[in-house]
Amino acid sequence: MRHPGAVAILALTGDGRLVMERQYRYPLARDFLEIPAGKVEAGEPRLATAQRELQEETGYAASEWTRLTVLHNAIAYSDEGIELYLARGLSLGERRLDEEEFLEVLLLPVGEALEMVRDGRITDVKTMLALLWLAAFRP
Repeated sequence: MRHPGAVAILALTGDGRLVMERQYRYPLARDFLEIPAGKVEAGEPRLATAQRELQEETGYAASEWTRLTVLHNAIAYSDEGIELYLARGLSLGERRLDEEEFLEVLLLPVGEALEMVRDGRITDVKTMLALLWLAAFRP
């Protein structure tokens, strides 16, 4: 299956908290706690996608961006790659959610988010991998 690509963002506030989202996901009929993420639009550079998605979904803009890695989460049936970025130097503005998006923005200490991975409250694969990457290799 061909996929245009996606991005995911580890957005850290000045005091070290993560910008997270609680969002209802229809396939599993429940809320999930996730990092901001989104699909790449045709011809859009990955970094531009990350900047757009962070601002649209959370209202935050970042002055510092670092590409961390790429996640290939479904290699048996998809060529999707999720580019993972670290965003720092955050400033809060206004969100611009898509019409079909309904999500709550939360700020969580990194340690609390990692504990939520450990105890199963965070099960979204891109979020789990991103948080574990941050814990292991924090730049």
